[in-house]
Amino acid sequence: MPEEFRGPLRRCLLTGRRAPPERLLRFAVDAAGAVVPDPARRMPGRGLWLAPGPAAVETARRKGLFARAARRRVRVPEDLAARARTAWTAHVAAQIEKARRAGLVLAGPAAAGDDVLEVDAAVLGGGRLTLRRTPLTRRMAADLALLAALGSGSDCQE
Repeated sequence: MPEEFRGPLRRCLLTGRRAPPERLLRFAVDAAGAVVPDPARRMPGRGLWLAPGPAAVETARRKGLFARAARRRVRVPEDLAARARTAWTAHVAAQIEKARRAGLVLAGPAAAGDDVLEVDAAVLGGGRLTLRRTPLTRRMAADLALLAALGSGSDCQE
């Protein structure tokens, strides 16, 4: 974990490792008591944090870790990993569209510098994107990395 990070850390409910929220998937419990993906991190509650990876989501579901972390009975859909992938894909696609409308997506490769961020959008069927560095684009880059890890089958990150 980079030394410059000074924000709050979250604990992966599967591994117990602490990481910045940008490196973990957030799940929440909806009003009906079901565990749902929360890529925008806006649903109420403390959140259920998990390192990305389809195997991690399935393992946490199978072991009942969502209920343990929520400290109550919850319904966990069997296809939660697929739902998470779908939710993060839609979320990242919406972020990219928002960045395009705001003029933050630069045409072609730009000169490298502190104000430019390059991200790989291959997970969405695109190529590399050159972006102006803003809080939105930094969050989008982090969410793209989560989506790539969620789809790749990689397990928990340190």
